[in-house]
Amino acid sequence: MADQCSDDVDMSASQSLSNVEFHKSYSDPDADIIIQSGDGVQFRIHSLIMKMASGFFRDMLGLPGNIHAEEPIVMAEKAEIIVVLLGIIYPNVGLPKIRPELTWDVAAAADRYDMVPVIETMSHIVASDFNAGQLGSILTYSLACRYGWRDVAKAASKKTLDINLSSLDESQLARIDNTSFHSLHKLHRTRRHALFALMDMNFSLVSHRVVFQCCIKDTHFGEVKTCCKDRGNSPLWILLKQSVFKEMEEFSSGRTLHEDKFWLRMEFGGLWSSASSHDGSGFTIDKRATGREALGTDSAFGALRSSGFGLRCTGSCLPFDRLATKREVLRVLNSVHVPSSV
Repeated sequence: MADQCSDDVDMSASQSLSNVEFHKSYSDPDADIIIQSGDGVQFRIHSLIMKMASGFFRDMLGLPGNIHAEEPIVMAEKAEIIVVLLGIIYPNVGLPKIRPELTWDVAAAADRYDMVPVIETMSHIVASDFNAGQLGSILTYSLACRYGWRDVAKAASKKTLDINLSSLDESQLARIDNTSFHSLHKLHRTRRHALFALMDMNFSLVSHRVVFQCCIKDTHFGEVKTCCKDRGNSPLWILLKQSVFKEMEEFSSGRTLHEDKFWLRMEFGGLWSSASSHDGSGFTIDKRATGREALGTDSAFGALRSSGFGLRCTGSCLPFDRLATKREVLRVLNSVHVPSSV
């Protein structure tokens, strides 16, 4: 640790100490050492406190040498960083308020000077500021992974689901180690693939997959007929699945799936209007119901005919209900079968 900090701390009396001032909160004349910030502010502090809190200072101050109270130990950090460090390690001092833009530098300085108590306290400060919405999820995740705050990393990873990872800038990426970024990327990818697979229609009333009976208005009916089951493989349902997947690529939280705007898209109209009724004439194509304008080609209707979707059957086919389908997809999305954190 001493080698790591050799460029950051200078004990030479040859440093220019003109025009320096003591910080008003750390100017005790009984203190036995002086440290000086990189921007020229001096702090009179007690060596015992520094040795108890910092492995670096414990090693340095324990060495035999000519350390005089009036010869400052010059540190590279700015005064505002040192104030936070001292505020955490000094007894009977309330926890300092850390501006979000200083959080990374404070934690880095604590790590540089082997201040284990500060790192531990920072985990609580970061978690509190994150929960209060004062720290972003990417910064919080980066800090938590760097210093081993597992619970904080888990909570932050969940919040990153509202962020498209491809939009991160170089400064954000530089703070995340490769392993931690891979874990985060895997979480986002796994969520969209899991939901896509779970949207394969199921016809049991209880299932971890999307249940057909929960996607229609009338749940009081008997056996699900073959023509209804085939709608789970219809082009329009597949289109819905693919559209959900694309939304999850953008935001892995699926936040846009909570908005009616997504479900009201014109291309899904055939799903919500494909009611069939018994007319005694066997199977006929209802082109309006299947959304010909949305699909655009007669070949698409050939696929629909073969799948049984959009046909007037001799039974009682029930249409998908937009709101019921939305609720059912969100149920699956929010289930334990779709991971929500690293």
